[in-house]
Amino acid sequence: MKNLLFYFSTSRVGGIVSSVKIVDKERLDQLAAKILLKTGKKLTQQDLLGLCVQFTDEKLDEFIANILRASRVWDEEEIRSLGKRYISDLGEGTESLSEEVDEVLYGDE
Repeated sequence: MKNLLFYFSTSRVGGIVSSVKIVDKERLDQLAAKILLKTGKKLTQQDLLGLCVQFTDEKLDEFIANILRASRVWDEEEIRSLGKRYISDLGEGTESLSEEVDEVLYGDE
């Protein structure tokens, strides 16, 4: 998961001016291009980030679950258990073994 880095600053009297530094600007541009192709609407980076924040707020539980899955640290006992469960039987039907392990480690994607 790539990170977006945000810097916020206030500098205007009577209001807030936000400044955002985007680490993965190319990916944001690609997202804007995909939206333009599918909807015919060109969004500014500010509008796109605002919509992303709104969408994330509406789907907060799902977003947090994705963060937790991406940052999951497995201890030695869990790894051994997975090994016994998935790696010890390499007989018939192991074609989907990799997919099953990925699903256990990273969840449905």
